[in-house]
Amino acid sequence: MGKHLGVAYNLRLPQELKDKIAESAKELNRSMNADIVARLEDSFETTHLAIKHVETDILLAVLAEKLAKNDCEITISKKAP
Repeated sequence: MGKHLGVAYNLRLPQELKDKIAESAKELNRSMNADIVARLEDSFETTHLAIKHVETDILLAVLAEKLAKNDCEITISKKAP
């Protein structure tokens, strides 16, 4: 990070979340503040999408199932080769 942070902000959070941040910071060898700032900065990044290869038929089947649960319908038709 290496940036000088000149703005202080008093933050309240649940003890369990504080413990998770402390553990993460320790694992990454940085302060809790640096861990929180890094996580916040990462949350604003739009370039780190993790998309795995999924077969089209599987993707469409899952989509159709989710739409059906919301009383929506989708019709899937296969094109002839």
